[in-house]
Amino acid sequence: MATVPSIDTTNLLTILGVIAAVWALISPTSRLRFRYCVTWPDWIVAGTVFLIIHYLIFAPALESVGLYYSLGPWIWGLDNSSAVYLLLLLVVIYFFWRTRSPTLARGKLYLFRQLIENLLLAKRYDELVLLVEPQLPKLIKLSQHQPFLARLADRFTPRAQSNTATRLSGGQPKTKTAWKRGLGVRLQSVKAWSLGNDQASEQASALILDLITSSSLVAHLAVAHPYFCLKFVGTPEEIRSDFIEQYMDALLTESSSRLYMELKNNQNLREGNRLAIPQYNRLLRYFFADASVATSNGLYRAIGEAVCRRLDEDDKLAERLNRPLGGYHDVDRFRCPINSGITLFEIMLHEGIHQGLQDHMWLHYFRHFAKKILDRMCASTDKDSYLEWPTPFHYLLYRLVSISTDWAEQCSRINDAEIPEETRNAEGFDQHFISKEAIEALGSMLEDILPSPRISDSFKKYLLEIAIRSYVKIQSDHNLADVASFFLRAVIRGSALQTSTSYRQSLLDIFERLDHRLRGDAQQFGEALSASLVVGQDPLR
Repeated sequence: MATVPSIDTTNLLTILGVIAAVWALISPTSRLRFRYCVTWPDWIVAGTVFLIIHYLIFAPALESVGLYYSLGPWIWGLDNSSAVYLLLLLVVIYFFWRTRSPTLARGKLYLFRQLIENLLLAKRYDELVLLVEPQLPKLIKLSQHQPFLARLADRFTPRAQSNTATRLSGGQPKTKTAWKRGLGVRLQSVKAWSLGNDQASEQASALILDLITSSSLVAHLAVAHPYFCLKFVGTPEEIRSDFIEQYMDALLTESSSRLYMELKNNQNLREGNRLAIPQYNRLLRYFFADASVATSNGLYRAIGEAVCRRLDEDDKLAERLNRPLGGYHDVDRFRCPINSGITLFEIMLHEGIHQGLQDHMWLHYFRHFAKKILDRMCASTDKDSYLEWPTPFHYLLYRLVSISTDWAEQCSRINDAEIPEETRNAEGFDQHFISKEAIEALGSMLEDILPSPRISDSFKKYLLEIAIRSYVKIQSDHNLADVASFFLRAVIRGSALQTSTSYRQSLLDIFERLDHRLRGDAQQFGEALSASLVVGQDPLR
């Protein structure tokens, strides 16, 4: 009697048992990650290999009923058992590769969101970045995707005519026929239904919001992955949230952040006091290489509010800035959020001047900074009068005044080639717009500084001297006659609101104590200032 070949399923049972044990032991987050990574093509591959393995193991049974097809004898010394092992090994390698580089599919968005939410709750932020970063471009694209039916409805919806424009041109506005109105209503209903049933877009948008509204995540990413955060800037979800404020606040909070490193390594001058922005300073280059980026995403407000909040609320910082200067100028200023915020404004506005922006970019935050610094300062003593900057607060006030005069003078160095032709040819374009706004801010700061009892007369004289030297430079350039005229009005009389007589008297008293040569060069300023105190003789009215 012929011996019937036995079928050994021990290896298969062992493998299935190991798979079941591993699946039971792994965490729910790891299961979610596996489910997210594996798509239908992967299950087809796994199912095919699973069938082939069973085909090889049960070959004797299939052969006995005529269902086994042989390709010939095994080669290279292989047999059924070794072939099963190799197939399983290939499947393991394949799934390992797939989980290392998964593809975000529309049908897997709900799983991906659950996975990210679990990582957020567990504060596994670095692992979260590894998962999100390669998928972020597609995630943003999906969040902005409009379904086919919605796009089709927009295409065939009759466009509304502007009745106002028609009347202004002398014509009569056209009245839509009943069928056009009905078509428009039906197509908009189709669009609304399509948008409401687009779960992928809704899930993607919700996931991005989850990421950028988590303050603890943003604080971690700003320090550990600062460039990753830049990918969210400009998305609709970012615009609707306070992400940029949280991001900038986190960068300024942590003194070891990349922002402080870039600011310290970004001190090369370009033209005048305009700082160059090298390629390796990626944060500064992203926000300021095109200054309009800073205006579109509200960066100026994020910086300004972060600085104001620290001046108002951080008592330890105020105590530190009221101490003697010491090593602040050489070392500590590069780790100071107030000085760094001022430097960010300095870079931003210099770029805005050279790119012809017709936007003050909220440089008037400088007056708020100056007022809050004055409120926090301790009164100066006579023994401090010989020091250029008695405390870090004095140094910061100097920077506010000095940078404002830099902006005022920088308009003389504008290269027309840097300004887009469209901007240059626009109606009402003023090449000196930002410089004039800077002078207005300078005047408002001097209005707060000069009457202040917290600053010594010698330091007031020092700051005014900086402003008058700037005026002399501007006045000597015939191409800046409008800027020089604006300087007189803004600093003496005030641009928006009229200055008080007591301020102008203080200004005159300090001006008359300046070096006689400087007063001679600024003779027109002195005459206008004196005349402003005489009723009926003020030329600036």
